Amino acid sequence: MGLQNNAKKWVRISVIMVLIGIAMIIAGIVIDDYNFYWMIFVGAILLLTFIICFFMFVSQSNRLDRMFRGIDLLAHWSFAENERLEKAEEEFLQRKSGNRVMLLIIAAFFIVIGGLFAIFGFDDIEDAMFFILLMLGILAFIAIIALLTPGARYRKMKQAAPEVFVGPYSAWVMGEYVQWKAPMTKITSVQYSKDREDNFTITVNFFIWQRYGPQPHTCRIPVPEGSETEAEVVASDIANINNVQFINEIE
Repeated sequence: MGLQNNAKKWVRISVIMVLIGIAMIIAGIVIDDYNFYWMIFVGAILLLTFIICFFMFVSQSNRLDRMFRGIDLLAHWSFAENERLEKAEEEFLQRKSGNRVMLLIIAAFFIVIGGLFAIFGFDDIEDAMFFILLMLGILAFIAIIALLTPGARYRKMKQAAPEVFVGPYSAWVMGEYVQWKAPMTKITSVQYSKDREDNFTITVNFFIWQRYGPQPHTCRIPVPEGSETEAEVVASDIANINNVQFINEIE
């Protein structure tokens, strides 16, 4: 599998969700029944949310395309097969754990909101049951995606090009694209380090603001053998360009 612009997929998904939101709004207006006004509300949320997502992902897609063309690129490295497999395994475990936590939060939200709507939002028990079943169906769909995505991502990473593209504001690491300069995102520091087995890594630390506050994230960029000196310069450049602290643990 060659180079893939991950953001283009999310651009397409955003367009689909915008259309679904518009369809729900129109359906709610056409039905014109008190018990179906929730469709207008949910549709409006989908429409607004994914219009914002659309422009975010278009920006990401354009930035990644420029990196693939060698524009705004600080480094481009290739890796051995064993390095690619190690990265895929690490990413699988992290995604699996993160998705489980996310699913629990979403399930709690659905239960609370769905319960309130079912109790206070309907006069007809049949309409309430339809709403509950719809919410459960959506939750089940989200659960399936959350549980299956890590495994699918793991398989893709094993097949992805064993390459890394590093830019001043983002990196594409063996099929995984990460941005540390984006809306609701703030880079905090850049580290350059090695472990006991002399594996060198650039670590970009950043926060993403979410509904429950700023959440710390990291982008770990492995360094291939023979590129250690170049990687140190790249890590320093990322820190300088983003005006954050550079922590060189090699010195």
